[in-house]
Amino acid sequence: MKRSFFGFIKPKLTYEPITDSQPEPVYIQAPQKIRFLLDTPEASDGVPALSVGDQVKMGQRIRADADGGDYALASKAGKVTEIAPFIGMMQAKQTAVTVAVDAEASQTADDEFKEKSQNPSLDVARQFLQALPGKPDFSPFFNSDRLIKAIVILGLDRDLLSTTNQFFVKTGIESIKTGIDILRKITGIHNVMLAVPESLVQVAGASGAGVKTVDSEYPAAHPQLIVRHVMADEIKGGGDAGNADVAFFSAEAVSAMGAAFNTGQLPMNKLVTLISKSGNKRLVCATIGTPLKDILNRFNETIQDGDRIVFGGPMTGVAVYTTEHPIQPDTDTIMIQDRSQIPERQDVACINCGECVRVCPVNIPVNILVRLLAADQYEEAVSQAELDACIECGLCDYVCEARIPIFQYITLAKTTLERMKAEESNA
Repeated sequence: MKRSFFGFIKPKLTYEPITDSQPEPVYIQAPQKIRFLLDTPEASDGVPALSVGDQVKMGQRIRADADGGDYALASKAGKVTEIAPFIGMMQAKQTAVTVAVDAEASQTADDEFKEKSQNPSLDVARQFLQALPGKPDFSPFFNSDRLIKAIVILGLDRDLLSTTNQFFVKTGIESIKTGIDILRKITGIHNVMLAVPESLVQVAGASGAGVKTVDSEYPAAHPQLIVRHVMADEIKGGGDAGNADVAFFSAEAVSAMGAAFNTGQLPMNKLVTLISKSGNKRLVCATIGTPLKDILNRFNETIQDGDRIVFGGPMTGVAVYTTEHPIQPDTDTIMIQDRSQIPERQDVACINCGECVRVCPVNIPVNILVRLLAADQYEEAVSQAELDACIECGLCDYVCEARIPIFQYITLAKTTLERMKAEESNA
């Protein structure tokens, strides 16, 4: 974007369509070490699923706790060299597992999924496919409080500047069609919609799914807004994505699912839109677990003190503190900002200009919300300012004249409330 993150004019931000001149993805050579971040903390009962020195096969599920929990898929075969606690975003307790890649054993694959793939089912998908590229989420189908009536495949990215999912629609519609057939088979749901920008409507027609056009103005590609504005006729009762009986998958995830069940092998390469300091964009294909530094070295991109590395787009991305941070299954965009391009933020009082209220797509009283969040009154923010209705699009942060980090306030508040609820439940 060619403007600062503040201004007097209400912005109209638009998604950037993929073009015919889009260069082919640049393939990054597999690194010597790969790293996986697990949302599950290290096993506290002394029964870890892995130990340092263990050999892992390509496609093997990697867990921190032998009793289950979050898992990653080993994208290469090798030996575990480190298992350590890792503090993630908003102080989330995670586990980092580092594997030294064995080039000679790189083709040694785990056959457990290959055997299961002969009989596709939701159980098999949840057990083996939730760490595929695109990070498909099958949990809605196992929620007894919901009856999923439709599946929506996102053929574009939720944030700006990224063209990752558009690339899959434009160049891999056959693999998406295969994934859609698999989804219909394992879920029993035949109402499948592919949401794409206007420029990809003709290509999307070959997917075998219904095609829905998403408006080019940000944040029209957000799942909750798609349910409200695009899927209103298909979903009786309407509502938001949390209760509207719709399951969402990215185009990349559906393509990966189709390839997995079709071949019996788990895809391990992630497509990422890389945005350099100069603003140049390239699609990059890298092994899941590849440290960011390997990608930056490939493009001779240097990081200086004060520069910023953002995983995600300019509106909702999150800054990371090290180039050792790995590519993860849901990493669609990586943005590098020169320190001279970073807009200043400051902890000041709201000036009540009303820009955030005018731009909010779900009509939240943001000026009231930000006051409650600044005072750490999170429960009051839910009851008095509709915090739980926020879709976290970042528009309020973008237009804030006082340069208050509203988006960070909101994500911190929601994360804190989730932890409070979890602690209360455990107690």
